[in-house]
Amino acid sequence: MRFGQQLAVLSLAALALGAAAATRSFEYDEAYSVFVTSPAPRPAWPATVFRAGDARAAFTAHAGPAAIARALRETDVHPPLYFWALAAWRAVAGDGLVAMRLLSVLCGLAALVAVGAIARESAIPQAPTMLLTAGCYGFAYTGSVARGYALAQMLGVAAVWLALDGRAGLAGACVGLAAGT
Repeated sequence: MRFGQQLAVLSLAALALGAAAATRSFEYDEAYSVFVTSPAPRPAWPATVFRAGDARAAFTAHAGPAAIARALRETDVHPPLYFWALAAWRAVAGDGLVAMRLLSVLCGLAALVAVGAIARESAIPQAPTMLLTAGCYGFAYTGSVARGYALAQMLGVAAVWLALDGRAGLAGACVGLAAGT
């Protein structure tokens, strides 16, 4: 596949994932992602009526890697890799919902590049394979929410590509990292 075709598919996917990230409603699980990357992974919610602005501090505070690992160990079952990545991303991109979702958009686009590489290794047309993947609900959903799904998907798809390309060590590393998301 020519670079121009791949760029066109990636641009279309970026528009679709970006639009989904910007327009879909807020999910509780996304709030959970924010809380795990803040000093209060289980904030005490008010028992009475409150204004949305009263909860702002829970969405803008940041925690470091050790605090995130400790919070997950004490209150949860999720591995830490995605939450560490999100914490670093929030420090760069900001605390807004769309900004946080852009990490998943980027992971989705990277996964799409790997899908194209798998298609090339498998001698099937890359552009249609990438387009079909980009249009799948599972791909579009995971690539537009602030959860670890897109990171795990990217690492898993990269592992397949690297294995097909004969780079077993890197493929194994991607599988190990995917298990940590």
